[in-house]
Amino acid sequence: MLRQAFDSLRLFFGLFQDIPPLPRNALLPAAVLLIAYPSLAVLLGPGEGGQAFVTAFLLALALRVALRFETLLRQLLGQFSHRETAAMALLVTLSPLVLLASVDDPLWCQRSLSAYYIVVGSMFVSDMLAGRDDMARRFWPWPQMEAHLPAMTRAMVLYNLGFLILNETMIRAVDPSHWLVYWALLPALAHLVLSAVILAIAQMDDDARA
Repeated sequence: MLRQAFDSLRLFFGLFQDIPPLPRNALLPAAVLLIAYPSLAVLLGPGEGGQAFVTAFLLALALRVALRFETLLRQLLGQFSHRETAAMALLVTLSPLVLLASVDDPLWCQRSLSAYYIVVGSMFVSDMLAGRDDMARRFWPWPQMEAHLPAMTRAMVLYNLGFLILNETMIRAVDPSHWLVYWALLPALAHLVLSAVILAIAQMDDDARA
């Protein structure tokens, strides 16, 4: 039993050696956030920490959305016309920004991340219950991932649930300014965890077929 546990741990830690590097531009929003928030806090003065939080968060979120906009367009163009794609892309990207800017509340900014995990996780749950792999196929459309899509669908339910719980825990446990640091570094953490999950599922599926 100890040998089996040791082999499992060695396999788990070995996965992190094969993880592809995070794209450099993925951390640009983090740089903007970590520069903008303290600068705005000083410029706006005492008692305006909430305004500094929301403004810095929206700047970084807008940049993060812009970096992913081309990928979103490619995904939508495969299913809708050009006019429908443009309308849906603008709706999906601008609606959260407009809503958060109008509310102007740091807690809403924090909870927007929880809402994202709830929405995406619910889509994977729907696929899992219906025996479909539609969401997983949109995320990983490559032929080499086809055999792993059912397992990835189940894994993404747990992935989104785990990050939802983590976000709610961070909201309750740390100061909002510290939560901003967590949000800034979240893409690196999510990339690390998701890449390890993909490699683990691929390895287990290959072992099961061997």
